Amino acid sequence: MLIKQICSLLLLLPFLFLTTCVSSGGGSDANADQFTVSGFTINSNERGSEDGYDYEFWKNSTASGKMTIGDEGTFSCEWHSNSGSSNILFRNGKRFGNSRTHKQVGNITITYAAKYNPYGLSYLSVYGWTQNPLVEYYIVDNYHGDYHPGRSGTKKGTFTIEGEGTYDVYTRPMYSQPAIAGPGRYDFTQYISVRTEKRTSGTISVTKHFEEWQKLGMDMSGTLYEAMMKVEGYGSSGKAVITENKLIIN
Repeated sequence: MLIKQICSLLLLLPFLFLTTCVSSGGGSDANADQFTVSGFTINSNERGSEDGYDYEFWKNSTASGKMTIGDEGTFSCEWHSNSGSSNILFRNGKRFGNSRTHKQVGNITITYAAKYNPYGLSYLSVYGWTQNPLVEYYIVDNYHGDYHPGRSGTKKGTFTIEGEGTYDVYTRPMYSQPAIAGPGRYDFTQYISVRTEKRTSGTISVTKHFEEWQKLGMDMSGTLYEAMMKVEGYGSSGKAVITENKLIIN
């Protein structure tokens, strides 16, 4: 949805959650034919569970694509844009419902490895929501396209997690948009961490981001709905494979 909202703003303002590989420094991937995992494939909106992980595939009416669900949280995906407003999301991780805060869930870390090969606007991130307050959050480790994930937002600060990297932090108010709260449209806030150096593998200490956000005055007292590894495209095409997606809670 983050990409969708940025592009919606682009339509309104003048300045404004595929086959060349984008890595931490850009470049091409000679093994572009290896963007797949073994598993079952879906090509329409669906959510479910497999091998202890929760997955979701979502697209709007102008996007097309497919997602293959592997074991241990792995997945591969491919997407195509049929218009400038095509939006498509692939994610796999854990849903926690709406009864526990992140502190009650425990300390969350995700270790991942990806091959990421988009044409156009796309993000590789950890993604999720909280409720009460309603927040859509992103921890962006890589992105492709002309528009920085924090553009049109308010920069709140910068922090470094030892061994993981430095992240800039942004918030963006959203108005009358779809959300996990139910049918209809809602007002909410996006919280966005963007790694200052792109990468396609590593460990993300999700809970440490929550704690740093709270220090910056961003309310993380709500119930935690999910923490997912996600690939998103907007008005773009591409393919990606998440070859490792190890989510640990302790």
